[in-house]
Amino acid sequence: MGEGQVSGVTTCFVIISDTVDDAFEDLVLSLRAFCPGADIAWYNSGPQRETPFGLRRVSPGRPLKYMKITPAFFDVLEWAHREDYDHIVNVETDLAFIKPGFLDFIGHQMEAADYLAPGLRRGIPQVSLWPAYRTLAGERQELTEILGMEYLNRCFSPAQVLGRGYISAVLSSDNYPRLRAFVERNQHPQRSWTLQELLLPSLADSVGVMARSYPAHMARFNRYRPHQAPIDLKIAESAADAYFLHPVRREREDPVRSHVRGLVRDAAQASGELVKTTI
Repeated sequence: MGEGQVSGVTTCFVIISDTVDDAFEDLVLSLRAFCPGADIAWYNSGPQRETPFGLRRVSPGRPLKYMKITPAFFDVLEWAHREDYDHIVNVETDLAFIKPGFLDFIGHQMEAADYLAPGLRRGIPQVSLWPAYRTLAGERQELTEILGMEYLNRCFSPAQVLGRGYISAVLSSDNYPRLRAFVERNQHPQRSWTLQELLLPSLADSVGVMARSYPAHMARFNRYRPHQAPIDLKIAESAADAYFLHPVRREREDPVRSHVRGLVRDAAQASGELVKTTI
């Protein structure tokens, strides 16, 4: 295992991505600037290629279909259990860290929990237009039977934090083989979209671990749409606990991305770190 020690806790950020581009590099550099001491690993969900930037690599990786990446999360769970991490945080390449403090934040949040998710809600209504739930219609009964629950939970996927207790409880569940097979079938064309946004938060209740949501006011900094604008970045910079923004447009010259790159450069220069890595 890499160093990854923050107050005695080992944390690894896992990037699930099928491409390695400028946005990928920006994310790696922002993590190194603002979350020093944590490990960074890549789950390659696209074509085979060399691991960039000296990152750790989640093995095995494999090509996955758009909006059907849930199998990657279970590959990550199994890998993280072998590596013995305390916390796994999933991050995406349209997410940008803008200041230090996130590791201390999750350390505090996870003191009495094993799972932390943005927008965690328990008990999705039976009638819901949310795509992840609506497209699950034909599989819903099977899933609830596997989980041993009469309801499902939901969250927003980016920046979920999976604790050691959560990982161990899921992998040791008697129903894990059935669950794993269910997730693998999710790659089929008619199966549901973004399954991880209901399965991972539901699993917390299914296996009996404590789950909590990010504070509600942080939702404006981690949302589906609209993309973060310069005014959002300005507000985030002045907020005490806005450690990252999502979504940031992936175009290199997007004004928010360009400004964040400057923040990263300043932080890296102040600490004497290398500010540029070649793909």
